[in-house]
Amino acid sequence: KLATALQNTIDSIRIATNTRGISACVMFPGKETWKGVSGFSYDGVLLTPEMEFGIASNTKLFTGVLLLKLAEHKLIHLDDALYKWLPPFQNIDSNITIRQLLNHTSGLADVNNIAGYPDSVLSNPNRIFTPAEVMTWVGPPLFAAGTGWDYSNTNYLLAGMIAESATGRTYGQLLRDSILSPLKLDSSFLDVYERISVPIAHPWQGGIDKNSTPRKALNSISWAAGGMYSTSGEMAQWYHALMNGHVLLPDSFDEMTRFVGSGNYGIGLFETKISGRTVWYHGGSIWGGYNSTMMYDRNSGVVICVLINQNPGQAFQLAKELLSVILSYTLVKSENHEQGS
Repeated sequence: KLATALQNTIDSIRIATNTRGISACVMFPGKETWKGVSGFSYDGVLLTPEMEFGIASNTKLFTGVLLLKLAEHKLIHLDDALYKWLPPFQNIDSNITIRQLLNHTSGLADVNNIAGYPDSVLSNPNRIFTPAEVMTWVGPPLFAAGTGWDYSNTNYLLAGMIAESATGRTYGQLLRDSILSPLKLDSSFLDVYERISVPIAHPWQGGIDKNSTPRKALNSISWAAGGMYSTSGEMAQWYHALMNGHVLLPDSFDEMTRFVGSGNYGIGLFETKISGRTVWYHGGSIWGGYNSTMMYDRNSGVVICVLINQNPGQAFQLAKELLSVILSYTLVKSENHEQGS
C-alpha cells in the first residue's frame, strides 16, 4: 500500500507540474527500499531507475565529507587557513579557514552570481575550465570571514582545490578512492573527469531538451561544488551509509552536523523542520537542467532522494510530499496495530 501511494504521488505531481521526469528512492530503517520513476528521459523513452541525473549542489556533501576524512587522517586541519594550501587570489582572503569554507561563513562572493557567467559557459560549451581559472572571476567579498553566512559555490571549489593540494591527487581520484569505491557507488561519477557507461537522463531547460549541448564547460566550472552524476538509488544508499555511521568517525560526524548561520548549515547539509520533525537535507539545481533533493528524517531514519531531469524543478517539494505520505502511512499502521486490526 505504501509503495503504491509513493508511486501515485510522484505520478500525480509530475502531471500536475508538467515535469518531464522523476526518479525517486526511499530507504527505510532495516534497509527496505522503494524505487520509483515517472515520466520520460525524452520523447518516447521512459525513465528507468538505472538512469543517471546531474545531482548539482548535492556534490557538496561529498566534498565536505572528503575534507573531513582528510582531517581524520591528519592531512589537513579544519582551522587551517587558505594560505597554507593555496596561492593568493584576488578578492579571496587567505586567512579564511577550511571550516569557514565548508559552513559558508567565509563571506566569499559566489562565482555563479557574477555578471556574464552564463555567457562565458555557453559561448564555448566544450571548454574545460580549471578551478584556478574560475577563482579569477570571484568578486569582492560580501562580509568579513566569520561575521555572517551566505551560500557560495566558491567555497566548495576552493575546498576541492585544498584536497588536491594536501594530497597531490586529483579531486576525482580522491572521491573515487575515499568514498565511491568503498561504498560501492559504482554508478556515481564526477563528470568531465571520468565517465561511467550508463544511460544519462536527458536534461531539460524551459521545456527544451538540452542533451545535444555539451556540458564540459558547465560541469568543469561546477566541479567539487556541483559536477557529479548519480542515480536516486545510489544517493539514498549514500545518505543511509553516512547517517548510520559507516563513513565518518563520530567527531567528524558531529562537525558535519554543527549547523550555523541564517541558513542553518553544517558541512554539505542544511537542517530544517518539516511537520515538526528535524530533517537534514540538501538541494541541487543546475542549468540545462537537473534538480535534486536528498533528505534524511532524523526521527524515523528514513532517507528520501528525488531527482528531476528538468530545471526549474520541484524536487524539494516532492521530497516533502513523499515524507508526508510515509508519515501518514506510519500513523495509520500504528493506529491499526493498537486497535488489533
